[in-house]
Amino acid sequence: MKASKILAALVSAVTLTNTAGMAAFAENNNELTNGDYNYVALGDSIAAGFGLAGGDLTQDPALVITDALLESPVKGAYPAIFTEYLEKLGSERGYNVKGTNLASTAYRAEDIEKTIKTPEYKGEFATGILESYAGEGASNVLVPYHDIYTKYLSEADLVSIQLGGNDIIMSIVPQMVYGENPVLSAAGMSLMLTLFGTDTETAIGGGLQIISENKDNITSEDFIEAAAFMYNVSENANALVDESASHVKGVVEAVKELNGDADIALVGMFNPYRTEEESAATEEDIYEVLGRIYAAAANAAAAGEDELTANGKQTAEYIDNLNDKVEKINDIKDITEKYNDAAELDELLAMVEKYDDISEVQELSQLVSNSEGQPAKEELMNVLVKYDDINELQSVIDIINNYDDLSELTDLMAVMSKYRTANQTAAAKAIAEEVASPMAMQVAGKNVDPQIRRLNEELKTVAEETGAVYVDVYDISPEKDFDPHPNANGHREIADILYNAMSETVTNRMIIPEAPEPTEEPLPAEEIADYNFRPLGDINGNGKIDSTDSYILIYHALGMYDLSDEDLKYADIDRNGRVDIFDALLLRAYTEQSKFNFGRGGNRFYDPYRPYNMGYFYPMGNYGRYFGHHHRVR
Repeated sequence: MKASKILAALVSAVTLTNTAGMAAFAENNNELTNGDYNYVALGDSIAAGFGLAGGDLTQDPALVITDALLESPVKGAYPAIFTEYLEKLGSERGYNVKGTNLASTAYRAEDIEKTIKTPEYKGEFATGILESYAGEGASNVLVPYHDIYTKYLSEADLVSIQLGGNDIIMSIVPQMVYGENPVLSAAGMSLMLTLFGTDTETAIGGGLQIISENKDNITSEDFIEAAAFMYNVSENANALVDESASHVKGVVEAVKELNGDADIALVGMFNPYRTEEESAATEEDIYEVLGRIYAAAANAAAAGEDELTANGKQTAEYIDNLNDKVEKINDIKDITEKYNDAAELDELLAMVEKYDDISEVQELSQLVSNSEGQPAKEELMNVLVKYDDINELQSVIDIINNYDDLSELTDLMAVMSKYRTANQTAAAKAIAEEVASPMAMQVAGKNVDPQIRRLNEELKTVAEETGAVYVDVYDISPEKDFDPHPNANGHREIADILYNAMSETVTNRMIIPEAPEPTEEPLPAEEIADYNFRPLGDINGNGKIDSTDSYILIYHALGMYDLSDEDLKYADIDRNGRVDIFDALLLRAYTEQSKFNFGRGGNRFYDPYRPYNMGYFYPMGNYGRYFGHHHRVR
């Protein structure tokens, strides 16, 4: 009974050896390592795992790439989960896997492309975010990532790239923040702070500070242009989809130029805003923030023209003047559209933009009226001569040139007139719902989904053109909050999809080498006769290694059977000079695996006339390295 229990324990140990034990053996035995496999992730805050750590976002570990982050990336981010999958596959195939997450929060595809190509480049939008969010000088923590990117990308076997979303939304915001229009700059600042999770009062405060700093310089034209920008924001975003795809392609090509041997997984985008409740809540936040900014800007413009009442309300005359300006803008726009944007009208407007004084417009009008056969120019000049300030006229021309749809500006004037005497909160909300509705819909996701779908289609084309593998993650579970970053479940879904898409490619690269052809010359025929060839592990001397040999050795190790001195020579499997339980375990593991190795099983493993090198049986499993060696006994 005791012997039976020992034997049962031994069989159990052998079973463990065949699975986890063999993986551990491969990991700890350098002789069995087939090589290294390096995975690198490129992306923005989504791939970086921003927000997964919780707490103060200014202290988020994924905010800035540091040595500490490279050493210990965010565990819940999908690149880290994907790396775990690769490590498991690597352990099975004898490869050491290293994953490096180079995803950069607040970076666009354009920024990543420049980082790879330009040694001193730092992300423009990331710099602005840090300065606005964490205070002046905060962006000093950023360093140019070029050297880091070059080091890891040049060693990569696989690179995943997930970019493009920031190029659509986060390219609109910088246009606002860093433009010359102080109203747009203030609105962009407040919007940027809102997108990165600050409370509405803090976000509004950031924009109002810009309004306050520029209050003496804000004009009615600034206010009108800012409104025109908002009305046309969806059209701007559509154009940015094409630019986004172009920059993603630039990233793929930059990686290939740096490392032409790397496989590339091009991960698509998902729409995190797919719940009506969250879209509605987000819209309200945007209305509250932008409404206050636009109301303050309108008051600043009115104050600059001395058109505020004693209690701070805009005068009726100021609203009338605004309405008159909008009418003239629409008149010019209507004329250019009537004549189908005739080149002669574009030429005329370009001339006016270069003038230094309004008198030059009057002189031009005389020249046009004295020329026959120019009805389009005459019609346009009849509107242009209504202006008595060259700067105002040139601002209007800029608005006309930059924005396609100006028709809703008239509706804005009606709203401002209606709410002129209302309290500040009601007026701000009314202005916001009129002006900021396209932006609110864009940020809340109602207008984003079609663009993300279109971007994904373009990314598929980029993958086809560059030889990358497109990975579709659009249908991961929708988020339940405004945060555009996936939660822990979303990251795992992306990792699963990525692994399913790339596992075959990875496996093909993790090559298990074939057994080398024997290089030793066969013994001369006259010497062969002097030797008795018998493979190590053939305990009973019948010319093959099978389960009978393993059981004989088990019983010998347990003291239940005695081997002859001759047989003992073929029982010392690990060649350490003694025959014991470990030899029995090795032989048992080998014979069990032989049953399942149909391609090279049984007696076909060895040539009785040629000794084999260590490791010949590696495809059978790690313990095969001990077998197939022949004692030559005279």
